[in-house]
Amino acid sequence: MVMGALVSMSTNDLESAAGSAKPGAYPRHGGLQGSRFRLWLRLAGLVLAGWTAVSVGRLGLHAYWHGTEYEPPPPGMVLVPAGEFMMGSNDPDADPDERPLRRVFLRAFYIDRLEVINLRYREFNPEHRYPAGQDDLPVTFVFKRDAEAFCRWAGRRLPTSAEWEKAARGTDGRTYPCGNRFDPALANVDRSSSNSVSNGLRCRIPSSLADTRGKLPGGSFPGGASPYGCQDMAGNVWEWVSDVWRDETFLRFPVGMESRGILRGGAFSYSPRQARASHQAFEALGATCHDVGFRCAMDAIPRARARPASAREAAHSHVRARGKPE
Repeated sequence: MVMGALVSMSTNDLESAAGSAKPGAYPRHGGLQGSRFRLWLRLAGLVLAGWTAVSVGRLGLHAYWHGTEYEPPPPGMVLVPAGEFMMGSNDPDADPDERPLRRVFLRAFYIDRLEVINLRYREFNPEHRYPAGQDDLPVTFVFKRDAEAFCRWAGRRLPTSAEWEKAARGTDGRTYPCGNRFDPALANVDRSSSNSVSNGLRCRIPSSLADTRGKLPGGSFPGGASPYGCQDMAGNVWEWVSDVWRDETFLRFPVGMESRGILRGGAFSYSPRQARASHQAFEALGATCHDVGFRCAMDAIPRARARPASAREAAHSHVRARGKPE
C-alpha cells in the first residue's frame, strides 16, 4: 500500500510539473498526446515499483539465508556459508569468459573436501577398472553424465560453477585457493607447461607426462587448502561442474557450437594459469580424459528451530514466573 501510494504520488507530481511547464517543454495534457504521456508515466511508475519490490525482496531473502544456522556437513564435506563472494577476474590476461570480476550471492551448501576416489566410485560402478594400488587416487576418465549419476547415487549433485569457485577462493577474490601468489609446493600442477593454453583441453597421452607428478592422493598439499578447507582445488585433476557453456553473440543468443561441459581447477599436466580459481575449461559433453574427475555438493540443511511462543503463551509464562498478582 505504501509503495502504491508513493508511485501514485510521484505520477501526480510529475503530471503537475508537466502541466505547469512552459509550452513545448512537455507534451500537452490534452487529447491523444496527453493520454499517451500519462500512460507512459504510469507504466514507468509500475516498472519502478516492481523493481523496488524485487530488490527489497531479494535483500530480505539474502538476509534470511545469511542469518540461518545449518546442520554440520556430512562426513567428508565442508560447509560453505551463504553470502556474497567475488567471482571472475579483471586481470588483463584473464580469458573473456572470466570477466568481469563481480559479486555473486549464493545460498549455503556442502561440498566434498576431496575429489571422488577410485575405490568409492567402484562402489557405485562395479565395472570400474583402474591399476592396482590406486584405490585412493582421484577417479578419472569420467564422463559428465557419469559424474552426475554418481552424485545422485550418493544423495548429492555436482556443484554449480559458482559454488565450485566460491569453495575454491572464499569471499576475497583471491587468485588461487591458498592466496594471490602461486606456490608450486602447494599444488599438483606442471610448472614446465606453457601458459599459452587457454580454454581448450588437450588430452595428452600418458607417455608425454614423464615430467609431471601424475595424479596424487587427495590432501597431498594440505597447505594449499581453500579458505573452507577444500583440498586440491588447484591442480591434481580437472573437475566437472553442473553448468554447460554455449558461445553467445553480443545479443546473448547462442551461436555455432553445441553446449560444452565446464571443467574447473586445472590438473597435474597443466600450468598454474589453468589452476587459477576463476579459470574455466570447456570439454565436449561426450568426451573425457585421463585427468578429468569431479567432486560432489549438496544444499545445506537448516537447523530445526523451536516454535516461537505466541503472545498469549508468553504472557501466561510471565505471570506463572511472578506468581499470582496481589
